Amino acid sequence: MLYYLFLPFESIFNYIERGGPVLLVLFFVAIGMWCLLIERFFFLRGQMNAVISSSIERIKANLSLQEWLFKQILKSEKSSVAMTGNTNFRLIKGLIALCPLLGLLGTVTGMISVFDVMAYTGTGSPRAMASGVAKATLPTMTGLVISISGLFAITYLEKLLDDKVTEYKFSVDALKHA
Repeated sequence: MLYYLFLPFESIFNYIERGGPVLLVLFFVAIGMWCLLIERFFFLRGQMNAVISSSIERIKANLSLQEWLFKQILKSEKSSVAMTGNTNFRLIKGLIALCPLLGLLGTVTGMISVFDVMAYTGTGSPRAMASGVAKATLPTMTGLVISISGLFAITYLEKLLDDKVTEYKFSVDALKHA
């Protein structure tokens, strides 16, 4: 029974085994990165509107204050909305930048295993060197694929956030002049 539960994951386990321990680290980094990206996506598509609405209500409540004080509250609210939307973006970008570096680490460890095989068997055994070459290329490719997909996702989220903040600032400026 347990065998059939893990059967779909067999190819993933084989891939990680062929690529070495660095692929396992890349796997967990990718899961963490994508969890953060998905959380930000759902936040920006849903809860960000509530954050913007409550900020506009706080601004409306302070319309009667002196002009200087109102401007300070306005700056504070705009900054607060932008910071709320930007939460975890730096962490996500750090994880995106970490993936190719981990891939390069996998390349180095794979090449070390190739050189170890060459030291024991000599250069005449390509079959013995093949597993080391796989350990050298699979992590690099995996790190780049994870990083590129993360770059596309974070770019989309930044554009989504920028649109929301621009719309918010337009609404606030319309309030100020009304």
